Amino acid sequence: MKRAVLIFCLIIIGITAFAENADNNKEKASTKLISGKVIDKISGEEIAGAVVKIGDKIIYTDLNGKFSAIIKSSETEAIISFVSYNEMKVNIEPFSYSEIVVQLESK
Repeated sequence: MKRAVLIFCLIIIGITAFAENADNNKEKASTKLISGKVIDKISGEEIAGAVVKIGDKIIYTDLNGKFSAIIKSSETEAIISFVSYNEMKVNIEPFSYSEIVVQLESK
């Protein structure tokens, strides 16, 4: 009887572990890496601290104007903004690695 209970418990643990692994794989498959750079349209200089909004994520560019994030594959639009620049909407390629260069224009 103890052996049957032990085998039953091991089977349940195995099924649970498999289900969690399958959920993690689904989650990874539904995400993608996006990266890019935000620069001034006229001077070509990098814009540090620009705001990149994708879905419910808000990302800030680093000192070199670069950003990167892992986002949902279903998210296909980024909104980029910075003080004294016009806001810009950029389409993101679905289901692929995306690298964007955004040229913001002064107001």
